[in-house]
Amino acid sequence: MKTITSKPLSKWWNDVRERYQPDEILRFLQNNRHILEKRVARLDNNSYVYRWAHRLFSLFSGVAGIIDRIFSIVLRFLLLIPAVRVAIQKYRDWKNHLNFKEFVEFIRAKIYSLRHPPHNEGEMKLIEEIIEYASKHGFDFKTMIPRAQKKYLKKKNQLMQHKYFQEFSKTVLEKLLAIQFSFHRNIFPVLPDSAFWHKFFEFLERRKVIDIILVNKNKKRTSLKSGTPDEIASTDVMGILKRLAAIKNSGRRIFFIGHHEGYLGPYFMRSVIRKLGFDTLTKNCNTVVGPRMFSNLVLRNGAANVGNLFLTVPSQKTTSIQTRGLADELRKTARRTQCLIKMPDPGLKMILENDYADFMNAFVRGDAKSFEICTSSLDPGELRELRAFFIKYAFPETMKEFSMEDYTLFKSVLGESFLIFPEGSRSYVDPDGAVVMKYINPRYFEAYMRPGDYIAPVNLVGGSDLTRGWRLRRARLGISMDDPFEVTARMLKNFEKAGLAVMQKIAALPNIKIVRFKEEIQNRA
Repeated sequence: MKTITSKPLSKWWNDVRERYQPDEILRFLQNNRHILEKRVARLDNNSYVYRWAHRLFSLFSGVAGIIDRIFSIVLRFLLLIPAVRVAIQKYRDWKNHLNFKEFVEFIRAKIYSLRHPPHNEGEMKLIEEIIEYASKHGFDFKTMIPRAQKKYLKKKNQLMQHKYFQEFSKTVLEKLLAIQFSFHRNIFPVLPDSAFWHKFFEFLERRKVIDIILVNKNKKRTSLKSGTPDEIASTDVMGILKRLAAIKNSGRRIFFIGHHEGYLGPYFMRSVIRKLGFDTLTKNCNTVVGPRMFSNLVLRNGAANVGNLFLTVPSQKTTSIQTRGLADELRKTARRTQCLIKMPDPGLKMILENDYADFMNAFVRGDAKSFEICTSSLDPGELRELRAFFIKYAFPETMKEFSMEDYTLFKSVLGESFLIFPEGSRSYVDPDGAVVMKYINPRYFEAYMRPGDYIAPVNLVGGSDLTRGWRLRRARLGISMDDPFEVTARMLKNFEKAGLAVMQKIAALPNIKIVRFKEEIQNRA
């Protein structure tokens, strides 16, 4: 059944499906894999300048990676010398994630951000359809036509990079600061305190934040700057944070829920709690962010000051993704994020007890023997809970692209607090200076919470006073908190009511500025 054809790919594929049965189609594809290899090679419409530019960057990136590894070995050797150990450690901390390979990829990102893709998107979609059809019927492209499959994935990633920047990089400056987006990654680590960007934010905070005001439920205000240690210790905020520290130490997860006032509102929640002496709650905390926060150097490093970044897709009611084909790819990543955050305790136990290869074989690739070995430490109730979770979230399909880097990072942040901002973008500010919450999609409650988790409602204001446009101004921050409460199965069942009730609690808390929850905004959206 080997053929030579000059037909358009769509007509060729339609003819094949009409003439052959599924098992015959698989043999046909195997015998005619040269056709797919040829079509995949031309997916960039034979744009030779584009193709060779990527080949050069791949070469430079490979060489830079080798230099980085050599440099890392040299640094490890130098760390053995006491006289230079402190200086080397400071250098490593300051540069943080920067290395030669990342610099090369930063330059390569301009190909994606500054020009339109040359790819034949229709043909690429058709090849994906052929691959999915064949895979469902047992044809493994990875082994049958590995070169074509590898080229296809590379060209698909190139197209998605172009689409990503079309959607999220609008100005020339944003395009020049663009960094590549990793569609296979879900988590980006929090910046260490020694990193340049963290020190830069701290420097600005020291200069611009006049004071932090702790507000009790009875409206009594206490200044962190001028209050006595006893006055500060007796505030509602300090009492609640002490209770939360004890809850976290008992093994429960804590979700700090807040509104999103100003660009830096999320950053200040983490910073204020740390300044009050509760590093255990937020030094290595997690947060959930949309894909735009990964689009350029400034946004990503700013967001990484809030916590370990878990990628999600914002509510399509408020922030719809307009670029065709991009939303579906991002949703695949968002589903992995939800699986990780919602994973029940037996699943988290499996991650702690197993390495990446064993976990993937047992729970993603469906190796029955590995599954039996890995789950031998679970009791029957835990095993039932784990199986039910895997079925509900189609775990093997959802997690098939789960990376080793994410697995390692996720294992290191198990049990850490989450900072969640359900609005997804900055709150409104009324003419009288009051903060007005945007539309809240209550699905956040069902998407991330589990029975037994604790919610800590936080009302933190002052962010919009600090950040008016690009200029920073001196201002005060105010924080108040409501009592933490445990999430129950009943709340999750009625998540629409429970999710909004949390935000209404936050708006009802007294503070140095009024925070409003308006029903008309919620109903209008």
